[in-house]
Amino acid sequence: MRLHEHLRLVREFAEGHLRDDEDHDYHIRLKLEHSMRVLDNGVHILREEGITGRTADLATMAALYHDIGRFPQFDRWGTYRDADSVNHGRMGVLTLRRLDLGDDFTPRELRLIRAAVGLHNAKEVNPALRDPLATLVQVTRDADKADIFHVILDHLSQPHNPNRVVIHKLKEDPARFTPAVLETVSSGMTCDYASLRYANDFVLLIVGWVFSLSYRATERLLLSRGLVDKAFGLLPEDAGIDRLRTKVMAHLQRS
Repeated sequence: MRLHEHLRLVREFAEGHLRDDEDHDYHIRLKLEHSMRVLDNGVHILREEGITGRTADLATMAALYHDIGRFPQFDRWGTYRDADSVNHGRMGVLTLRRLDLGDDFTPRELRLIRAAVGLHNAKEVNPALRDPLATLVQVTRDADKADIFHVILDHLSQPHNPNRVVIHKLKEDPARFTPAVLETVSSGMTCDYASLRYANDFVLLIVGWVFSLSYRATERLLLSRGLVDKAFGLLPEDAGIDRLRTKVMAHLQRS
């Protein structure tokens, strides 16, 4: 299968979950569009980082299929919150086992793609993970995070957006955030979704991802798209948030 055939497979699978219901179908299409952008991000990262050959081919597939489990997840549970439904990475692995990806890949390569899909949404990945799987996971996670920045900030920039599933139905109060979330992010640690109470907490969480990105290409992508500035522009005025911004920008602009 050529790339265009894999694209067709993902589109057909996603569209197979449409119900002719405006709200439901909005969220299915949202994840389909997200998958396409993550693919583009992944290809960009691979090119900028000079990753080529079969590893690049497999990483491209992992990026494309990373959220394949989101479609049955939302279709069945009506949420993207894994804690209220199912781990969408694991659902992706199960889904890929049922899909026919053609004969482009050996059984070992298919296992690598599925493993990357299964690990892409882990809170933390074992640093001892070895190549080529380590590269597949790192590229996919970076590409995914870069687009989640876009999705969350675009959603929150639209006043009175009724589609609150995207931000896990968190409270939208422009002046409020959870101090413990700010503290966790400022310390360089990964924040848990269960700690989030306000939409601003989600913004803080994604800002914190900056410290765990694997590739400078991803950091440059966030900067060139203005996503970090946009994120801080949505947060309330606070001395702790100002210190976090200084820390984040120093990290991104390091030599």
